Order: sequence, then C-alpha cells, then structure tokens
Amino acid sequence: MRLLILMLLAAGAAQAADSCRKNSDCRAGSYCLSGQCVASREQSAARDAGMALLYTKNTWPISFTDRPLMVAPGMTEIQANLTKDISTDDFTGGAHTLGGALFMRYGVSDRIHAVIDSLGVCFTDCGAPGFFSFVSGYVGYALVADHDMNLVPQIGLGFFNVGNGTTTAPSSALLATVEPSVLWGWRVANGFQIFTFAVANLGFAGRDNSPIPDSAAVHFEPRFEIAPRITLAPFIEYFLPFAHTDFYSVPVGAGLYVVPDRAVDVGVIFRFTDLFKHTVGTPPASFDTGGPEGRSLTFFVTVRL
Repeated sequence: MRLLILMLLAAGAAQAADSCRKNSDCRAGSYCLSGQCVASREQSAARDAGMALLYTKNTWPISFTDRPLMVAPGMTEIQANLTKDISTDDFTGGAHTLGGALFMRYGVSDRIHAVIDSLGVCFTDCGAPGFFSFVSGYVGYALVADHDMNLVPQIGLGFFNVGNGTTTAPSSALLATVEPSVLWGWRVANGFQIFTFAVANLGFAGRDNSPIPDSAAVHFEPRFEIAPRITLAPFIEYFLPFAHTDFYSVPVGAGLYVVPDRAVDVGVIFRFTDLFKHTVGTPPASFDTGGPEGRSLTFFVTVRL
C-alpha cells in the first residue's frame, strides 16, 4: 500500500511539474505556454503555429499539412528529383526520357525566400535539346502568413533549352522568360491542407526559338495526412500556351510524401502528363494529342540544412 501511495504521489508531482501558470512554475530552462511547460522559447513559438511563420529548422513541422510555404529564416532546403517517362511505346515512339532536377531555396528572413527554383537536365532519350533542360530562380514574399493561410507572390527569371527542332544537327537554342507566380496554401483542418500554385512564363529573349514563348500553368493539390509522417497529395494541373491554345494539357496525378526525419523528406509522384486526349489543328492537318498513355514517375529526396 505504501508503495502504491508513493507511486501515485510521484505521478501527481510529475503532472504538476508539466502544468503551469507562469514561467517560474517550470523547471530551469523551460517556459510556460498554454498551461504547459515546454523546453525552449523555440518550441514555445512553434507550438500550434499552424502555417504561421514561427518555425526554425529545429522545429520545422513533421507534417506536410502544417508547413508554411516559406522556409524558415536561415534555413536551406535542397530537393533532388529523378523523373522517368513510363508512357507506352506507341505514345513516345519508344523514347522514354530520364531526367533530373535540383531545387534549392533559402530563408532570407521570416517573410522573404530566395530560390534557385529548378535546374533541370536530361540523361537519356533527350532528343534535339540535349543534356541541359532549364534553370530558373525567383524571390518570394509572404504577403499573408497566419495560422491557417499563406499567400506568397513571387517574381523570377527562367532560361529554357528549346533546341533547334532538328535531329540531324541538334543544337541548343535558349528561351528566356519572366516568371511571375503565386503560392497559396490553406490549412483547412488538422491533417488537411490545400496547396495551389500559378505561374506565367513570358518570353523576352529568344522568342523566335520557340513556338510557345508565352504560357501559363495552374497546380491544385489537396494534401491529406493519412498516417503520422505520411501524406497523400492528389493533384490536377492545367497548362495553356498563349500562341497555340490547342496545345493545352491537363496533367493529373498523386504524390506520396514520407518524413523519416525532421530534416529529410522522401517521396514518389505518379503523373499522367496530359490525361485527356483532344484534337489539335483542323483537317486535314489535325491530329490527336494527350491521353492516359502518357505517364511519368518521379522520385525525390529533400534535405534541410
């Protein structure tokens, strides 16, 4: 009986030590937040922050659905992608491109991030453009950044290797674009976030090198935390070239994101490159494009420093 009483008293003391009304109620090095003692002011700021810009790299959310669209001040995020075309041979003529991309962004302040948005290369079945695919960069500012919503306007530059369109004597041909874009995120509920992204590519140099110098794209992605550290993210996109609107495309797919460690993400993304088949041009020069035969698979790893 004495042992039982001592155990109950010890449990009560431990519970009392974790509850507080002010900082002095907590052990040295701990602080009182919402009636509970936490280990540091860093953790205090991040407690129930939602998508607010209160995180550091040491408290970056494990859940994708709690993450703000800006990286924390002083934090560097690097993502490496590897994408393989897995379309049917009839759709690609037997060519199945293997390419890679590198994304890097750095938190300049709590509301500004600077980004080398993408550096893309092609390894196999590249066609006329060759190895180098594209590079772009931008800066973004968090116009809205509260508990449940982020709105981040961005401006950037892109350089795309559109090739010279020949296979007999292939060579590089660049298209330079201005890229205004916007990120929007809404934390609808615990474990559920909606992410959207819209961007325009407006050619200002090398316009004659590409039949599509100007375009716009929209990405819509609801994110569901299906288990701790695991998020399922179906998405739909719409790409519209301004000069030849017949060549619009509607990519559809889903991503599975896993967080083995606070500083590391891994995942896989399956995409129909243009799900809905449609006719381009007018007879007798018309032809069909798109359809579920066009598919790709992307593997990625993200590291935060």
